[in-house]
Amino acid sequence: MIGPILRLASLGRSAAGYVVLLLMVAQIVVVALRYTFSLGWPWALDLLVYCFYAGALLPALYVLVRDVSVRVDLFYTRWPQRRRDRIDRAALLLLVCPVLAYAGWISSTLSANAWAVLESSPTYGGLPGYFLLKTLLSLVLLVLSLAALAMAVRRAPYIRERHDEP
Repeated sequence: MIGPILRLASLGRSAAGYVVLLLMVAQIVVVALRYTFSLGWPWALDLLVYCFYAGALLPALYVLVRDVSVRVDLFYTRWPQRRRDRIDRAALLLLVCPVLAYAGWISSTLSANAWAVLESSPTYGGLPGYFLLKTLLSLVLLVLSLAALAMAVRRAPYIRERHDEP
């Protein structure tokens, strides 16, 4: 059950890397065109926003599944592994899963409304497809909540071996 989640997490992480690379190149081009040739387009700025949005959301599953988020830790590392697993399981079941499921549910309503009108960028002359960003948010939240639930029912919620691909 966790195998497909891991593959999806790695795919999201890789895709985010390419999106961030695109974001960097696009940002350099936008700045160069603006300050060298006094050229600028609203859609170019929207492209930066879309790339940033996707670059921030796509690796979220990888961060959750591999437990690579930044954490302020006062007690956790000194506890035995069994206690840490119980704390992780309780956090996943009682905090992470319900909050993400609720946020996904609420955002799915916003996504449905955006699809109904095929919402485009709020910027005049911006990129179409703003509804796709809202859909990405809804999908990421729902997948994260399902992954948190799947992780919580495992004996050891997080994968402890650190064989991260480069």
